[in-house]
Amino acid sequence: MRRLDWKVFVLLGIIVSVAIGFLYGTGILGGESADPGSSTDPLVSQSYADGRLDRIVSDLDAKVAVLEAKVRTLEDEIVILSGGTIDPAVDGAGAAGATGGTASSGGGTGSGATASTTVSQANVGKSANVTGDVVNLRESATTSSTIKKKLTPSDIFTITKVDTDNGWYQVQLSDGTIGWVAGYLVRMR
Repeated sequence: MRRLDWKVFVLLGIIVSVAIGFLYGTGILGGESADPGSSTDPLVSQSYADGRLDRIVSDLDAKVAVLEAKVRTLEDEIVILSGGTIDPAVDGAGAAGATGGTASSGGGTGSGATASTTVSQANVGKSANVTGDVVNLRESATTSSTIKKKLTPSDIFTITKVDTDNGWYQVQLSDGTIGWVAGYLVRMR
């Protein structure tokens, strides 16, 4: 039998090493494959990234819905604990059917006056004030938006826009400040 040259052994060793490395790296021989997009495998396809982002957004939407329901429940509890009442005819809109007591969606305490539960386009251009002792003027028509100012019943404003879906009025103060107030905390003058 002919003697093999040492170069053949080196070449065979390199081939076997590359094959084992490949099989181990892909997970076939028990190695862990890197998650796409991780620091060990930073390149991913656009469809993978879009799918992953869609799953994250959908999970966050579900969490937001749960938290919004909890907020509505807590707002109702605050109104009740403050001596106000909740109108059961209002379909789960949180404190939107609240009268008197604390009106937490607007961010203040009520004065005991019955607040309007109907937000109407007919009120655009009318002067109004708030029914609570202190009510938040917000950046947008949601209790989670930034508070721009605190309003009292002495602050007179003009209704400039209506969000009938959520029950909020966009208002403009005499100093030009524009913001949103929960409709049930607004009283027409």
